[in-house]
Amino acid sequence: MSGQIYPSSRRPPPLYRLARALRRASVFVLVVLILFATTVVYSTVEIRQSPPRVGSFSVEFQSNGTIALTSNLTLSNPGFYPIQAFTLDVRVVNGTGVFLGAFGLGPTALEGAASNVYPIALYLPVSDTGPGASLLVDSQYLALSVWGNATFGYLFPAGLSIENSRHWGAPFSNLAYSVGNVTPNGTLPVTIAFQNAASFPDAGTLQLSVLSAAGIVCGGATWTVQVDPGQQFLQTQPVTLSPGCSPLGGKVTGDYVTPSFRVPLPSVAIP
Repeated sequence: MSGQIYPSSRRPPPLYRLARALRRASVFVLVVLILFATTVVYSTVEIRQSPPRVGSFSVEFQSNGTIALTSNLTLSNPGFYPIQAFTLDVRVVNGTGVFLGAFGLGPTALEGAASNVYPIALYLPVSDTGPGASLLVDSQYLALSVWGNATFGYLFPAGLSIENSRHWGAPFSNLAYSVGNVTPNGTLPVTIAFQNAASFPDAGTLQLSVLSAAGIVCGGATWTVQVDPGQQFLQTQPVTLSPGCSPLGGKVTGDYVTPSFRVPLPSVAIP
């Protein structure tokens, strides 16, 4: 009596099993890559619809002889993936294209579905001869260039570029010194005129010196100023000259002085 015969099953060879596992893994990886690419594209679209915003600038003098322009940059990341290695560079030039100052930020990171506000602080040096002197006496438009670079979605480089202009109101707009004739008692009438076109008041003193053609100080005077934004200043004061010191061919120099800082003003030649 013969026993029942069962069909025997052969186990696939190792290479076949390996190939089948690789095919399944490749399908899984492909699905993951498609999902990743889809979410990256979606996140990129969302970020483009939420561009960075530069806020309004506030202005104030600093004790180190600079003008501080402070603002902020709001950066939103509504996507799924973080923005990494984010760096920011800001440059500002005056109305004639002369470079005034720069600011750098980063590198920093911003997680997905988050936003942050980054401070911007530009310290523009002011002197009576440098490019910053125009900020004191010339109202103008300042050109701001903002560049940013980052890595998005762990792999993809990204960048932003913002060109903007901001109106600058000079605190001593159209500053002018005018001198009269030397009087018999040895005084020289000096008139100061300007408009405060800035967003902050001029509150301090103007200390003026009258110099001869050889650079010798012939005399000086001090004006107390309290000029609110938009107001004019026009005053004349006699300057007592040193005996024998002629102002002809010289110049008038001035400084704006407060308890916290001293700012040199542009000088004016005396005809």
